[in-house]
Amino acid sequence: MIIDVHGHIISAEAAERAPMPRSLVDVEGMIEAKAAAGIELTIVGSPSGARTMAPADRFAGYRQPFGYQQPFDQLRALHDWLGETVQTWWRNLRAYVYCDVFGDERSVAAAAETLREPGFVGLIANFSADAEYLDSPRADDFFAMAEEAGVPILLHAGPMPASCRDIANYGLLEIFGRPCDATLGLAALVLSGRLERHPSLNFISANSGGAFSLFADRIDWAVRPRHWDDRTTQNRGEDDAAGAPVPELHRTASSLRPSELAGRLYVDTTFDHPSLHEANLRLLGARHIVFGTDAPPIPVKFEDKIQAVRDLPIGEAEAEDILAGNALRLFDLTDFLEARASAEERRVPAGG
Repeated sequence: MIIDVHGHIISAEAAERAPMPRSLVDVEGMIEAKAAAGIELTIVGSPSGARTMAPADRFAGYRQPFGYQQPFDQLRALHDWLGETVQTWWRNLRAYVYCDVFGDERSVAAAAETLREPGFVGLIANFSADAEYLDSPRADDFFAMAEEAGVPILLHAGPMPASCRDIANYGLLEIFGRPCDATLGLAALVLSGRLERHPSLNFISANSGGAFSLFADRIDWAVRPRHWDDRTTQNRGEDDAAGAPVPELHRTASSLRPSELAGRLYVDTTFDHPSLHEANLRLLGARHIVFGTDAPPIPVKFEDKIQAVRDLPIGEAEAEDILAGNALRLFDLTDFLEARASAEERRVPAGG
């Protein structure tokens, strides 16, 4: 069994309204291609709600505001379509509810209501918007709602990450800017104190966490920066450190070490570089990595993606955890297992 926790689809109506890759509307084609490789279930959602991921002014004749607020009826229509599509493809699909992290009370309440509908098993939200990350107080309502809902949250870059507003080249933004947004977004989340205040929440990072795991040995510096110690000895102990006063800008809302909190995060397998996966293994362990392809819209050779997991320096049981076990544990997929077992029974003759 293989479960893909990171896929995207969109209705034909939404695709006509905004510039989007056409692969997003081919739901049946996606299911067939994945099934041929052994991927039985995909959890799908939109990281931009009913809007396109393309920034406001990158397509002639199309405009959308920088702010993440969007027409309420369009978002409701998207979730209605997602729910209906999951019901049609119950053996193959589950869905995320999109929620604007910095949205008003009405939008957060609407996301909570949609989560109670059949087929929705998690939230999809953005690392940042405009000039704000997840440490912003404006995200308080989102975190309270997510904790009450008790579902996993896929964190995904949005159309205009906070760190990318001045990037003019869309290829640079799309291919490099969004993974950088994941790196900064996870760091902001860890340093915000939210993981300590909401210990039951499970966050899955798209883009394999960006470069976050590569910075893991430095994240505690954000609280106690070594370069502000002006003593010359290189062998001092941490408790013996003394030097210039640490600027007030170096602060965290958590009483725990950021490096301790970082180990609670989850990442997907979007990226293909084995060195990044191995860095994630060292930081998080195999039980905190979930199989995700970002397909569609990303064109993927699914067999190669699966083999890349099996080629990691881990045992077979750990590989199976990444491919399916961790997702089964994180998401409430009892109904999927029941449907799968029922289908197996219909395929096996009585007494066979």
